[in-house]
Amino acid sequence: MQRGSRSGRRQLVLGATAVGVLVVLHCLPGSGGVDPVHETLSEYPLRSVDVGLPYAIALLSANAATALLGAAMVRQGVLRGWLVTALLVTWCASLLGLTVFLKDPLGSDGTWYGTVHKLCAAANFASLPTLCALLWWRFRRSRRWRGYARTVGVLAAATVLCTVPFAVAFLLHGGHVAATGTALGLVERAVVALDAAMIATLTVWSRATPAPPGTRAAALPVRRAKRRRTTWLWGADMTAAHGV
Repeated sequence: MQRGSRSGRRQLVLGATAVGVLVVLHCLPGSGGVDPVHETLSEYPLRSVDVGLPYAIALLSANAATALLGAAMVRQGVLRGWLVTALLVTWCASLLGLTVFLKDPLGSDGTWYGTVHKLCAAANFASLPTLCALLWWRFRRSRRWRGYARTVGVLAAATVLCTVPFAVAFLLHGGHVAATGTALGLVERAVVALDAAMIATLTVWSRATPAPPGTRAAALPVRRAKRRRTTWLWGADMTAAHGV
């Protein structure tokens, strides 16, 4: 069994788990106690363990899926250089920070972990679209990969358009965007949906990229060809030995 295919299947399962859990949380009665129009996703852990634990599982699954994707794209040479690698690591680390460090409850005094949560949110919102913008720039003239590059570039631009108003309200109101009375909860969910679309596009891109030379995935077809050739020769020898 190919190592790349096992990793790819794990990534797909983890990604589907993350998206599915988030969708289920929004389908609960009363959206699990969180107003999806005015409140952010970070409110789920503050409501109860019943919705906070699945929310944490969704974030951890998304984190693991993206880490597997990034490792595959680094091996394939799509992610080259320290900058794009650092951006991917920043996205994964900041998502982990959003899972561990909860936001401050509405009306409470600011805490150190609430500040860490805000910093992780800012890093998370900025890193993935920046990464995709760099990939668009790098591969925009590639005859083979410019379609994928254009797609992630457009998604990155749409993410920035959604992120700017959310970030302004987030900073002005100390992370309590519900206090603005606007539909910034929907804006945040649009950003999350765009992030999922970017990661899905990168996944398709990765699966369309051939395995680099010297890896087990690249060598496997050769070994299979040798095995078939050996089997054919063995069959011919056995036929001659029996005089058939």
